Amino acid sequence: MRISKEPEVRKQEIIDTAMKVFAQKGYEAATMKDIAREMNVASGLCYHYFENKQVLYETAVSQYAKACAGVFIEIFRQTDLPLEACLEKLGAAWLGGQRRGSYAYEEFFHGEGNELFHRQLDMHMIHEVVPYVEVYLEELKKRQEIEVEDARSAALFILNGQAGIINDMSIPEERRYELLKTLIVKVLK
Repeated sequence: MRISKEPEVRKQEIIDTAMKVFAQKGYEAATMKDIAREMNVASGLCYHYFENKQVLYETAVSQYAKACAGVFIEIFRQTDLPLEACLEKLGAAWLGGQRRGSYAYEEFFHGEGNELFHRQLDMHMIHEVVPYVEVYLEELKKRQEIEVEDARSAALFILNGQAGIINDMSIPEERRYELLKTLIVKVLK
């Protein structure tokens, strides 16, 4: 018997299944047929929602980046927070989110050999967060808490720079946080 689902529900089901299949087989080896087989549906259904595997992946990574960035965006929306308080909240959110299994597609993005995909996720997250960091930095500038000429450039510099440190697993995570905090303060003041 054919099961009919709302389009958004079905689309999300395809995305979730695709990420599971990508984690199991690897992105390159996985096919739309594999995803459909895992869902127990005809492969045409996957193509009905997504032109190809790349579009499906890009939709998934964009959606996942928004979800992962959400906690950080909420912190930056608190434009009345002094810089030190903001950095403390960001550290707590980042260190708290480091627990294994806390993200839906973690198995794929943190899987061995998937470093490129993780970097893509980083770039998508940065894209999501930059506007909020820019507004936050503008507010700090108005209150004369920081001395940057261009808030957007500072936001881009900080967010792109932090990715390398956050992903350096040779440094203990508490130390990475302390390094980031120190560097961010130096850049802004």
